[in-house]
Amino acid sequence: GKFLMPGLWDMHVHPLAASRWEWASRVQVANGITGNRVPGTSRPLAEIVRLRNDVEQGRIIAPRFIANGPIIDGPPANRKDRSFAGTPEEMRKEVNRLHAAGMDFIKVYTNLPRDVFFAAVEESRRLGIPLDGHVPLTVTAVEASDAGMRSIEHSYRHRMSCATAEADILGLLIEQKKAQASKNYRLAQQHEDRAFQLGLSTYSSDKCVELGRRFARNGTWFVPTLVEMQTRFRSEYPEDAAFTELFKDQRLRTMPAATAQEWRDEMAWNMGFLVGREIQAGRSEETVFREREQEVTNRLKMAFDLHRGGASLLAGTDADAAFHLVFFGSSLHEELALLVKAGLTPIEALRTATVNPARFLKAEDSLGTIEQGKLADLVLLDANPLDDIKNTNRIRAVVVNGLYLGRDALDALLKEAEKAANP
Repeated sequence: GKFLMPGLWDMHVHPLAASRWEWASRVQVANGITGNRVPGTSRPLAEIVRLRNDVEQGRIIAPRFIANGPIIDGPPANRKDRSFAGTPEEMRKEVNRLHAAGMDFIKVYTNLPRDVFFAAVEESRRLGIPLDGHVPLTVTAVEASDAGMRSIEHSYRHRMSCATAEADILGLLIEQKKAQASKNYRLAQQHEDRAFQLGLSTYSSDKCVELGRRFARNGTWFVPTLVEMQTRFRSEYPEDAAFTELFKDQRLRTMPAATAQEWRDEMAWNMGFLVGREIQAGRSEETVFREREQEVTNRLKMAFDLHRGGASLLAGTDADAAFHLVFFGSSLHEELALLVKAGLTPIEALRTATVNPARFLKAEDSLGTIEQGKLADLVLLDANPLDDIKNTNRIRAVVVNGLYLGRDALDALLKEAEKAANP
């Protein structure tokens, strides 16, 4: 009377921060997550390798993972958790450093100059290490895919790729960066707002399906991270009962109380800022929320249109401390439900967290399906997820790296996470 599926992979998640791993890894296992792809961490490289080996050898009960170390971005060098490359030579040196340290892939980011991005492509190909991440604003998604970029992350970062006004949007976002650098924040906001409006009004399903065909031909994967929409497009006012209900979520118990309070404060401030700014600009609340609903619709369309074109999708949450109400573990189940809402069937959604990660990692001999001889990463359910994708939440037991954890053991893990998060 139970249903068995392969262990789930979160293919875009950030649990490796030193203050986070102890509780986040436990929460993930309790939610059936047996594998992670970690695109960005400031942990020392030797420590990442040591921890990865400890997990794979069964010395730690945690999801197995692959990681890239720090994200490589272009100037300005304004974040301590990233490395920066302003020239092709700097990029080649950094790619070699990460490769030599045993990292699994390279992740690039939004501000890279065009020649620096293509230096990353060339050096990664020469060394045989995959290149993933954000397409820089100086390059189109088509160019990045044609060059051999293995994966592209986030619908919200690359929605302009499915807009007929893509070139204009990229130009506005480049000008936005310049305005930010010169501390002209009003102008930066105007450029961002205009880019947002163009993305809404010029979204093209036909263009997106064609982009999916391009991705399929080139072997480029896409990680939509739809679940972060609940951060960006919530519409509850701080004084509403619905807002209060959000912070009664029991999942908040297994994370630091200080982070939950930060989320609450930031969400309240963001709503006030949004409404105040739009009123000042003479725009109605109704118009603002209608646009936000359309953006959510477009992001769901983007994932489905790329899928219709043949692009291979991977499920990821982008869970870290930054996205409000995006939780380690449980939010991957929300991501699967959003993929079904976008138009995928339940089995197609499940593949984005099981079979597809195995294909992406070239590990089909050991992961992704339930077969004798493969790694024992499994999730036992009380109900069939093919009937309702939300049944992936009905977890009876998890087998992680060969270790069987029944319901009582999983509940004990959550208790341990609660203590680790709030010592």
